[in-house]
Amino acid sequence: MTMPGDLHQQLVRLGASWIRRQGFGVVATEISVTGCREQPDVIAFRQQCSVIIEAKASRTDFLADSRKPERNHERTGLGVYRFYICPPNVIAIADLPAGWGLLHVDGKKVTEVVRPSGNAWPAFGRALPQFPAWGPFQHQPNLEAERAVLFSIARRLSTSAPAIRRQLHGIDEAA
Repeated sequence: MTMPGDLHQQLVRLGASWIRRQGFGVVATEISVTGCREQPDVIAFRQQCSVIIEAKASRTDFLADSRKPERNHERTGLGVYRFYICPPNVIAIADLPAGWGLLHVDGKKVTEVVRPSGNAWPAFGRALPQFPAWGPFQHQPNLEAERAVLFSIARRLSTSAPAIRRQLHGIDEAA
């Protein structure tokens, strides 16, 4: 039987792997940064945009997440694009906040339930006219917070601490 913490870690690992396959070269998991209220389970960057993935092992966790000010538009958050990753039946499509994608995990398989088509990932405000499906999935990111996250990633990568490198690359020694 999978414990909730184990399931969460599996979702994070699979989310990090999925976003790497989408062409995101900078990926960090469960990173906490001074000056940034959010602590995304997965954050990833390409040249033109950013993505966060929130792993939800239970419906209770999802409902608690929905009360965060970054989720209900009281303040801007991390990520031009935002996704939840969870087992099937944890989050219904109708429960998704506007513009969020949904990934389901069954074993080690990630199924894209809700997301724009293709692999364009255009910069914020640049989805139209050539990528009309991407516009509804874009969120105005908190650029100051994203800069703090990128600085933290760069600073951590400049150290030789293997544990930090594993965290930034989403590598689990037990896997």
